[in-house]
Amino acid sequence: MLILILTAVAISSVFITLGFGVYNISVSDALAVFIDHINGTVSNKKGDYYVWNVRLPRALGAILVGASLSFAGAVMQNDMRNPLAEPYTMGVSSGAFLGAVLSIILGISIIPGLTGDWATVFNAFIFSLIPASMIVLISRFRKMTPTAMILTGLALMFVFSSIGQVIMVSAPAETLADAYNWRVGTLAKVTWENLPIMVTAVVPLCLILYALSSKFDVMYLGDRAATTLGVNANLIRIFSIFLVSLMTAAMVSFTGTIGFIGLVGPHVARIFVGSRNKYFLPAAMAFGASFLIIVDTIAKISGPSGLPVGVLSAMIGGPLFIYILVRQKRSAWA
Repeated sequence: MLILILTAVAISSVFITLGFGVYNISVSDALAVFIDHINGTVSNKKGDYYVWNVRLPRALGAILVGASLSFAGAVMQNDMRNPLAEPYTMGVSSGAFLGAVLSIILGISIIPGLTGDWATVFNAFIFSLIPASMIVLISRFRKMTPTAMILTGLALMFVFSSIGQVIMVSAPAETLADAYNWRVGTLAKVTWENLPIMVTAVVPLCLILYALSSKFDVMYLGDRAATTLGVNANLIRIFSIFLVSLMTAAMVSFTGTIGFIGLVGPHVARIFVGSRNKYFLPAAMAFGASFLIIVDTIAKISGPSGLPVGVLSAMIGGPLFIYILVRQKRSAWA
């Protein structure tokens, strides 16, 4: 029931958010423009442009990014058996930030010939995978505990982030603003052009990871107990971390760092549906999708030109997370 309710909230929010933004149009008029576009009878060309080409892909992007980040956070918390684990634990966000900064400020593209936004996207994607790949590579030759993986990811996060900050210190004002907007996260650059790429990156990876849900349940018992039950916990951990990093990198490359969803979403879902991954993973996805699209709707009407959604997601997610911890009468991890 919770999954169905949250999914309904997310879908209805897609249509509601079409009426919010810099261009002034009511929700009812936006829905009329949406229907006219489907029927091929466009009368309001300006409204059709903003509703169909700007707000609808952004809304679908919010659904996709929120669902994938919350799902990734749930898998990471399962893998690490740690309530503080999230999609960015392996240093994905800091690696992507460094790649984006190299493109935005220094004009360096990893793919020769690429310029502009696509150079930033590919730089961010490639660099975001470096920290996670380093951890996976080390784990293949020397077994690492989940705690050691988290600490290694945090160390790499600080290294990559500090290099990016050094580059930003000497950046001119115009490129510094672009780098900052990328850093805090925004859905404004999600378009019909890049949305299919994001879907292609997320859907297969989520299905593969969901197929491992029963093995994730066994991993709650610990590596030794999982081994006695025929589950290679370390191999599944490394494999799922790589897939989560790949999925997170695909999202971060287009939107920047949108925080707290991957941390708060799984905790909310776990409180309501428990830790059985058959229900826990879809519930986390549904909460992440509904949470981000609602927050993005608020972000679009905050201030004259709106705010980056990453700022509001942290502002709302932080107090929500504290409230959850204070109100929780039992340990969801027990």
